[in-house]
This record gives sequence, structure tokens and C-alpha cells, in this order.
Amino acid sequence: MKVLVVAAALVGSHFLVNSSPAFAQQRLGLRLTAAETKAYHACLFEAWVEDYCRGNSWRPTASSDRVYPACVVANGGGRLPLAGRNRDNTDDYCWRAARGRLR
Repeated sequence: MKVLVVAAALVGSHFLVNSSPAFAQQRLGLRLTAAETKAYHACLFEAWVEDYCRGNSWRPTASSDRVYPACVVANGGGRLPLAGRNRDNTDDYCWRAARGRLR
């Protein structure tokens, strides 16, 4: 019985190790060119900066309308417009933007 349990554990772990790309939500079969990859990473960086600044610069003060834009610029953002992007669709938004398929 022990041998059967060990064999099942080995087979199960072998399956999990060899199928990790399927579980990593990689876009298998869809590749970006070098320029598209650079644009994709720039979009993700811009989205990260905006989300970081939005989450960390809110203050109930009279200068709160200046804190967010200053944070974005200070962190290297503000170069790409991300109209229509929200926290739920960042990856798809940047993927489509890199492929030039935004409407």
C-alpha cells in the first residue's frame, strides 16, 4: 500500500512540475515582437505607478489634488495615457495596447 501511495505522489508531482506554464496563465501561442514586448512592459509599469500613487497619495488635505500627479511624475509615470484601464483589466489592456488593438 505504501508503494502505491508513493508512486501516486510521484506521478502527481511530476504532472504539476511539467505543466506549470498551463497554471501560470501564460498566453501560449501568442508571442509579442521585441517592440511589442517593450510597449507591453512600459504599459504595465505605467499602470503600476498609477495604482501605487492612487493608493498611497490620498490625503484629506487641500493639496490632495496635487499629490497624485506629483507622485506619478516623481515615480517616472505619466508618459502613456491609460484611458479605459482599471485594476481589473490591466493585463488585457496592456496586451491589446502593445498589439495595437485598442479601440
